[in-house]
Amino acid sequence: MSDQTTFDLTSRATAITLASEEPTDETRVAGIDDRPAADRRPSTALAARRGFLVAAPVLAGMLATVGAVADPAAGISGDRMLEIYFDNPDRLQFKSLAYHWSYAFWIVPAMLIVPLVRGRGAWLATVSGLIGFLGVATMPGLLLADWFDSAIGAAHGLEGHHAVYQAMEGMWGVPVFTTPGIVAFFVALPLAMLTLWRARLARWWGPAAAIAAVAAFLLSNATWPGAVIATLFLGVASLAFAKATDPARRND
Repeated sequence: MSDQTTFDLTSRATAITLASEEPTDETRVAGIDDRPAADRRPSTALAARRGFLVAAPVLAGMLATVGAVADPAAGISGDRMLEIYFDNPDRLQFKSLAYHWSYAFWIVPAMLIVPLVRGRGAWLATVSGLIGFLGVATMPGLLLADWFDSAIGAAHGLEGHHAVYQAMEGMWGVPVFTTPGIVAFFVALPLAMLTLWRARLARWWGPAAAIAAVAAFLLSNATWPGAVIATLFLGVASLAFAKATDPARRND
């Protein structure tokens, strides 16, 4: 039926096609229990996929916290931030690596929820998957610029750093590359949660937690208190993913 939602990452039983809009209990039971015993056993591969989806938001928050703590210029911007990065390449590497993986885990659920939704929310799931792809393809890689900033400054000073960036200002490919990733960081996780809410697989607090996590991190200027608060909200998002992909759930 058109509004059927399936749980492809959790159980083969969720892919059963029902014969009518309002199936009887007998039909539903027969469709599940008449399968061979081997098909009724839990799939380790599907459980691993579900586990990765559920863990991703929490991992994103934990790594963001590590990055914020390691950042030698947390909460600082402009030339002062650059000078600190020039002088602290070791701490900067920990910061950039942690943020790299944090952003990847933060965005990837937008792709992982796509096969979960058919019927209600299917178009939202498609858009979510596209934004997730754009984000994972661009946003985490932007952290490599931190290492170039530090190396250029260490070799040529602040003036040399500014000269390099001025030379790059005329390159139209830079904003084309960076903009999708930045947009994805803002909207990928909230959109994934909104998609599950539209598909009736998540409650209102799922999207709210995703939005609150992004807001807490950004409003704190990527400092550790904001990262810790964001991690708490991301934990709520993980709980929403766990409920949405629970193999025991059946949505007719």
